Amino acid sequence: MFGNARDILMIIGPVLGILATGIPLLIGLIRKTKKLIKERNWNKIMEILPSLIVEAEKLANYRGQEKKEYVKSRLAVYSVKNKIAFDEARFEAAIDDIVRLTREVNKRDKDKFLQAQQQVDPHSYAQATFVGRSSQIPEMLVKQNQNKN
Repeated sequence: MFGNARDILMIIGPVLGILATGIPLLIGLIRKTKKLIKERNWNKIMEILPSLIVEAEKLANYRGQEKKEYVKSRLAVYSVKNKIAFDEARFEAAIDDIVRLTREVNKRDKDKFLQAQQQVDPHSYAQATFVGRSSQIPEMLVKQNQNKN
C-alpha cells in the first residue's frame, strides 16, 4: 500500500508544482493578450476616426454637437461590425482631441491675432503682436485705432 501511495505522491508533487507555476503564467498571458487586442482595436478606431470627422464636417446642416453624434453613431456601427467594445467616453475624448487639434492648426490669422492680443492686454489693441508675424496688425484694427484719435 505504501508503494502505491509513494508512487502517487511522486506523480502528484511535480504535477502540483507545474500547475502552481503554469496557472499564473497562463492568467498573465491571457491578460496580456486581451490588452494587445484592445490596443489593436483602438488603433483601428483611430485609423477610421479622422475620416469620419471629415465626413461629418461636410454635413452643412449639422451643428457641432450633431456632427459629434454623427461620428459617434458611425463609430458604434463600425465597432459592432468589427466586434470592438464601444467605449463611449473614450470615443468622445478622442473626437474632442482631434477636433481641438484641427481647430488649433486651422486657426485663421485673425483668430491668432485676437488670442495673442487678449493674452497681452484684453483692453488695448496697441500692445498686441500678431502671432507668427511680429509687429503686423490687421488693417481693421489700425483703422479702429485711428478713428479713436
